[in-house]
Amino acid sequence: MVLLEAGANADQADVDGWTPLRAAAWGGHTEVVELLVNHGCVLDSVDAENRTALRAAAWSGHEEIVKILLQNGADVNLTDHEGRTALIAAAYMGHSEIVEHLLDFGADVDHADADGRTALSVAALCAPRTPGVNVVSTLLERCATVDHKDKEGMTPLLVASFEGHKDVCELLLENEADVDHCDHSGRSPLWAAASMGHAPVVALLLFWGCCIDSMDSEGRTVLSVAAAQGCVEVVRQLLDRGLDEQHRDNSGWTPLHYAAFEGHQDVCEALLEAGARIDETDNEGKAPLALAAQGGHAALVSMFLDKYNAPIDQRPHDGKTALRLAALEGHYEVVQLLIAHGADIDSKDADGRSTLYVLALDNRLAMSKYFIQQGADVETRDLEGRTPLHVSAWQGHTEMVSLLLTYGKCQVDACDLENRTALHSASWQGHSDIVKLLLEHGALPDHTCNQGATALGIAAQEGHELCVVALLEHGADPNHSDACGRNALRVAAKSGHRGVVRLLEEYNARSHKMAHTSSSANSITSASTAETKPSCAVLYPGNADWCEQQRRSMVSLGNHSSNSKSSSNLTGSSHSSRHGDRQRETTQNSQPMSFTQQLQQCSRGGKTRPLSKLLSPLQSEPQSPIYASPPLSPVHDTPNMFGAMNIYQPVLRHNNFAKAPDTHFARDTHMRIILGNASGAAVGNKDKKEQSHESNSKSSSQKPKRNGIVTNPALRLVANVKNGLDTAAANLRKSTSGANPSTKTNSFHWRKETPL
Repeated sequence: MVLLEAGANADQADVDGWTPLRAAAWGGHTEVVELLVNHGCVLDSVDAENRTALRAAAWSGHEEIVKILLQNGADVNLTDHEGRTALIAAAYMGHSEIVEHLLDFGADVDHADADGRTALSVAALCAPRTPGVNVVSTLLERCATVDHKDKEGMTPLLVASFEGHKDVCELLLENEADVDHCDHSGRSPLWAAASMGHAPVVALLLFWGCCIDSMDSEGRTVLSVAAAQGCVEVVRQLLDRGLDEQHRDNSGWTPLHYAAFEGHQDVCEALLEAGARIDETDNEGKAPLALAAQGGHAALVSMFLDKYNAPIDQRPHDGKTALRLAALEGHYEVVQLLIAHGADIDSKDADGRSTLYVLALDNRLAMSKYFIQQGADVETRDLEGRTPLHVSAWQGHTEMVSLLLTYGKCQVDACDLENRTALHSASWQGHSDIVKLLLEHGALPDHTCNQGATALGIAAQEGHELCVVALLEHGADPNHSDACGRNALRVAAKSGHRGVVRLLEEYNARSHKMAHTSSSANSITSASTAETKPSCAVLYPGNADWCEQQRRSMVSLGNHSSNSKSSSNLTGSSHSSRHGDRQRETTQNSQPMSFTQQLQQCSRGGKTRPLSKLLSPLQSEPQSPIYASPPLSPVHDTPNMFGAMNIYQPVLRHNNFAKAPDTHFARDTHMRIILGNASGAAVGNKDKKEQSHESNSKSSSQKPKRNGIVTNPALRLVANVKNGLDTAAANLRKSTSGANPSTKTNSFHWRKETPL
């Protein structure tokens, strides 16, 4: 009063827009409100949320202040930012007297807020914590629309049914509310009450003659939703009214499926007593037992097996039995129960994977150990022939590999359909710890797959240095060649793995030094037998004499053209390469051939050397010895998570040597492999081609294109080798033609390389 007499501004608002009148109305200070109103303050001033003093008083339940504001002309239908009037606020809070006053002063009884709800809708929603029945009755007496729909299509009766307000539902039904009205999702009042387990409301709606066969947008009846809720009283009421206990929704689930999934044993028993089938399957072929096992409901599983003889090994479309689902979810009690009742512990899914296989793939140690204890087959195989040891090694699960080897006593060298072992898998992925573990348990380091690749060759190709070291320490042969004649050093160089190349070169150097020392200490009188065996004999062990003859011929040819530009390119053009020093070594009879000379030696045509006893005739390009598609760890073990294996992607090759199109495996991005360009790249420059064409003009039309050494952008290590070898090859053809006119130039073929 003193402040007002001193000239204070009665309508001064704070930062939130609250004026003195707004604050006094909210706090229930009737005398202050009267004083401010008599002083002439603005009655309908709004705060930051557009709320007036009248709305604040109606929300707070200050009836006297509401009457003062209304009598002095406050706007009764002014809305806030959410579209709510003072009437909606009072109805929400259950202030029936204030609702009557607001209606007396002209409040719109059917005004809807931003969500489309009227005062009757919010009163039906909040009835249990407020005297909502009185508010609903007052609004209905003032002609509120009983079936008003909000933006979701819900009426006051549907709202009250969801909340379980029996008195409000009865009052609305007495005022002719639609008992079967459905919202936009197809939910009726009966569906709403059953889904929430409100048995009294269900009984009331059934008494008023509601439709019992209504379904929601997913094809579920009220019996299905009641079974999922677990209210056995509601389920029995609906069964007594004749609802179909075998009704299937859009997913093929029956009420028994819902009850089993949620673990409601009483509801399941009521449904089975009413005639539900224990072996009914959904659209995926799953039975209620599988859903109960997946949820870990041991008591329900026991009831299904003991009382109703549920088929224990019933297989859905993906082949995942109840035992598989329970094991992957870690439900030990259910797993023990199923095994005790005779479940097939080695049952396989549609991809040929047993439960132990998937447990090993997902690194479930404890459950895997229990399955091994119960006699699960540790050598079980999938459709590709892979065992649990294969996939554990591939995934890098060291503890699982140790468990399978020590506790499961599995075969360390078990092979899949491509003759690959777990050592191949671990070497490909670079799991050096597993490589060592497998070797310590007796894995064969030089076991070859169908393409002739060993674990060392695969590790060298992928650049896994630790795996290479482990394999060499356990006696792996670095000179072993695959079906295409490629050893570990060659594929490592081609893939650009400098570290692996260095390791193999150092290992070979030490091996040659030790062999030379041993040979000197045990020399015999014959100089020919004491001479070091050419390294090319490693590739062709059955033709050592021929290799020696060709080596000496190469030395003679090299000396004959030592002053030519081509010979200079052969021995010195690759000075930037890491193999430059090896290529510049002298080619005396007592020394092994260089790597470049070996490549040239192996490149001769079939007419100038006998067929190799190691390599089969090259009819078509062999496949790359790799895992085409690695097994993936199932997160939730969903159907079709493991995609199609061994998908081939054809790659056309312009090569006359292989008439059939070359193919290589399509691989995932994380399985990186550096493929060479075997598409018949141009070899040499235009002058060399013209010179070769002139010297062979009679047979140029039938001459096959020479591929030469395959180029690769990633092969930084030997970037200049190709040009030198091309030049050397051209000179070699000229020298050969001059020395032996009967030898045709077009008989000189470079062997085409295929990617490892």
